[in-house]
Amino acid sequence: MTAKRMIKTAFPLICSFVLTASGFASDDAKAIRQAATAYVEHETTVSDPVVTVQKVVGGYARVQIKSKSGATDPATAFLKLVKGEWIVLILGTAFEPQDYERLQIPAALQHRTSPQ
Repeated sequence: MTAKRMIKTAFPLICSFVLTASGFASDDAKAIRQAATAYVEHETTVSDPVVTVQKVVGGYARVQIKSKSGATDPATAFLKLVKGEWIVLILGTAFEPQDYERLQIPAALQHRTSPQ
């Protein structure tokens, strides 16, 4: 089989993998937003949350949460995928290194400030 023919044969398969992976990512983002929104509406006084998924790494996610009306300062929440369901581990405006360690938040998701 020639290289050209191999590429023609493999191209549809590669495209289907890419589309499938992006579909899962989209589904994850939607599920993450829904879980974070439900948490904020149930556990805080914010009634108009806007949730933005910032990053997802290895079954963990970081989201930014703002009040649409601007009634509160923006906050960050970390979520974990547990048995197929995203759960909020912590919500706040600042975190200590101990928080990240205790909750096993991947370094790639952490907001670290450098020492002054």
